[in-house]
Amino acid sequence: MRYPRAVMISGTRVLRRSVLAGALGTAFMLVAMPRVAAAADPSPGASASSVPTATPGPTATAIPAATATPTATATTTPNPTPTAAATPTPAPTATPAPVATPSPTPGPTPAPTPTPVPVGARAMNLFVAAQFRFQNPNWAACTATSVRSMLNFIAVHRTGGPGFVWRPNIWGSTRDHILAWERVHDTMTGGSGSDPHGWRNALNDFGWGSGAMVAGSRVYEDVSFSTYDGAMKTAVRALIATRKPVGMLGWRGKHAQMLTGYYGLVGNPFARDAAGHYTNAFSVVGFFITDPLRASREVNLKIDYKGLRYTGNYRKRFQRYYQTDSLLDDPYTPGFRVSKDEWYGRYVLILPIR
Repeated sequence: MRYPRAVMISGTRVLRRSVLAGALGTAFMLVAMPRVAAAADPSPGASASSVPTATPGPTATAIPAATATPTATATTTPNPTPTAAATPTPAPTATPAPVATPSPTPGPTPAPTPTPVPVGARAMNLFVAAQFRFQNPNWAACTATSVRSMLNFIAVHRTGGPGFVWRPNIWGSTRDHILAWERVHDTMTGGSGSDPHGWRNALNDFGWGSGAMVAGSRVYEDVSFSTYDGAMKTAVRALIATRKPVGMLGWRGKHAQMLTGYYGLVGNPFARDAAGHYTNAFSVVGFFITDPLRASREVNLKIDYKGLRYTGNYRKRFQRYYQTDSLLDDPYTPGFRVSKDEWYGRYVLILPIR
């Protein structure tokens, strides 16, 4: 069935207004709702199949014309992918600047520690029985026999030091050889024995060689003292410092004896005063002495300090030297001097000095 054109136009207008109203509402909704299509499908009542005539008229297809005006589509910005926070690089630790340490002010250079001076044992004795023989039957060989015995004691105790060449022996031929040598190297003009210079020279030559005979190189030296105390306290120091026996001119210089030790030491033999001199503020009870003559009966004899000085037995008393037969000069010492003048009226020892 066909409807009149006016009716169709009127219905079309009504329909268009409705569509326009709906489109406006939809447009407002599209602004609020992103990604919603701006055009709406035509209402089913307004489709072309509802039109009875084939002549096309204004149909619902006109609705899309309303969509010809594009509506701004709200595009949502996707949430940005979070960027991993960069791991902060630790700030470098500041290296502390070195603090300058003030150099210490050097103090005074300490004085070197002095070598300890030996004080001495309360007693000592260097006598060795196996290395001793009497001078008999040679009555003139007291100094030569003492040389042999003293060097034997040194060798056994190993106190000879550098250059020591003696080999221990107790032969009578050695004794006689030493005496003959002394007679050529002493300062006597006669007699049958020898003197302090012959004794000293034989000890040095047989013990350490001919070079030890010259002043400045000697191991043993003949020394004279004005007092008994001076002589005996020096002998104690020599025994302690060198551990070598001491020769002693007994019988007023006529005979040779040996001092091999002491006993009863009290005090320091090496103490000095402000001027550097030995104070001698020490004491010993006595000494050990040996006489090479069998008849004396003094072998490793223990005798007290005062007894050695005052005994009425003149074979044992240490007395001043009164021999006058050493009239020659000692050729191994600089200068000129009649040898007896070195010793006359004094206490004479043959001392180890190193």
